[in-house]
Amino acid sequence: MATAAEPDDAVLFAGVSLVLGAACRHLFRGTRVPYTIALLVLGVALGSLEYGTKDGLGKLGAGMRIWANINPDLLLAAFLPALLFESAFSMEAHQIKKCMAQMLLLAGPGVLMSTFLLGTALKLTSPYDWNWETSLLLGGLLSATDPVAVVAVLKELGTSKKLSTIIEGESLMNDGVSVVVYQLFLQMVLGRSFNTGSILMFLSEVSLGAVALGLAFAIISLLWLGFTFNDTILEMTLTLAVSYIAFYTVQDALKYSGILTVTALGMFYAAFAKTTFKGDNRRSLHDFWYCSSNTCPFILF
Repeated sequence: MATAAEPDDAVLFAGVSLVLGAACRHLFRGTRVPYTIALLVLGVALGSLEYGTKDGLGKLGAGMRIWANINPDLLLAAFLPALLFESAFSMEAHQIKKCMAQMLLLAGPGVLMSTFLLGTALKLTSPYDWNWETSLLLGGLLSATDPVAVVAVLKELGTSKKLSTIIEGESLMNDGVSVVVYQLFLQMVLGRSFNTGSILMFLSEVSLGAVALGLAFAIISLLWLGFTFNDTILEMTLTLAVSYIAFYTVQDALKYSGILTVTALGMFYAAFAKTTFKGDNRRSLHDFWYCSSNTCPFILF
């Protein structure tokens, strides 16, 4: 029987998950087992014990159920902007410039091709008699990739930095493009009619508008940082705040792609703003963002 959940149980589960994540990191360091895959398997095992056995995991299981039942929009809003910004900000400027064409090719035409191939397969094989709009809507949802474990393995193996940059940058961009494609077909499913011109206009407005707003947020925040000197706390706070405010403003208020906005924001910082942060400040800022995105293994459970 599942234990009645209390708010403190959620904190208990988060703390235990961090300990288990640290243990996995320690045990599998130097092996061929990817850290993120180990966390995923451990999470599946814990979930199986809680949901598949009679007694469950007690208070730990109660905390797990709290996290499992959390509003998905809240979960995304809490973690996604920081994860996106860190991933884009940690990329090297010269690699971004060298690989931008490949990243755009894979994230743009590549996602559209994947959407239509998946949508066609669903239309032809699905037993639910979906129309083309619904099939393409699901195809757009399934087109996004999340190669976190792949990039981690590539880094550990010491493979080409260019390959890692292409995979990571493409994954950031195709998430945003997939959201734009999803919004388009969702409008069609809800009854809005489009012709070729209006489709191109919609895609251009939602995607290019999101990128332009990301660059605008980056420039404004950098102008603010230009008036500061040797203030690490302010730099950390401002970069964290601008990633969340940009995501919320674009995603909720303007109904554009918040993912593309934060990705553009982070890449602009990586390409043009790293020289703004000097010496120890740059190191502290890098450590802050790295730790922020890598000390929450319970979100993989």
